Amino acid sequence: MIYLVLAISFILECIFSNLVNVSSIFIPLFLITSFTILYPFFKKENHSFLITITIFGLIYDIVFYNSTFINTITFFMCGLTIKFTYNFYKYNIFSSNIINVFTIIIYRIISYILLFLIGYMNFNISYLLKGIYSSIIVNVIYGIILYIIIYSLPNIFKIKRK
Repeated sequence: MIYLVLAISFILECIFSNLVNVSSIFIPLFLITSFTILYPFFKKENHSFLITITIFGLIYDIVFYNSTFINTITFFMCGLTIKFTYNFYKYNIFSSNIINVFTIIIYRIISYILLFLIGYMNFNISYLLKGIYSSIIVNVIYGIILYIIIYSLPNIFKIKRK
C-alpha cells in the first residue's frame, strides 16, 4: 500500500506540474508530502525509509530535472528531517502538517543552496521565499487529504502500522 501511494503521488505530481504554470503559487511537492504522511508506516524500518526516499529522489531527478543527485541528496536530507522531527510529535493530522511544512521549507532551502553552489542560479532571497510559500498551500491541502485517506483505510481494511 505504501508504494502504491508513493506511485500515485508521483503521477499526480507529474500531471499537476504540467497543468500549473511555474510562476504559480501552487507548486506541487506531493512526493515529499507523501513521505511525510507515510513515515509512521516505516517507523521501525528507518533504513528502508531512507533508501526508499533516496531512490525516489533519484527518479525525481531523472524525470523532472534531467540532473543527477541534486534531488537525491535533497530527498535524503528531507528523509532525515522527517525521521528526526517525528521523534518530537505524536501522529495526528496537525503535527503531520507541521512536519510537512517544515520539510517543504528544508527541501526548498537545500535545493536552493545546492543550485547556488553549482552555479546554476544567483543568490536571490526573494526567489527562495517565493519557492517556499508557493509550495506550502497546495501541499498542506494534499497532506490533509492524504492523511484522511491513509488513516481511514487501516480501520476499514484492518491494516496495521509498523
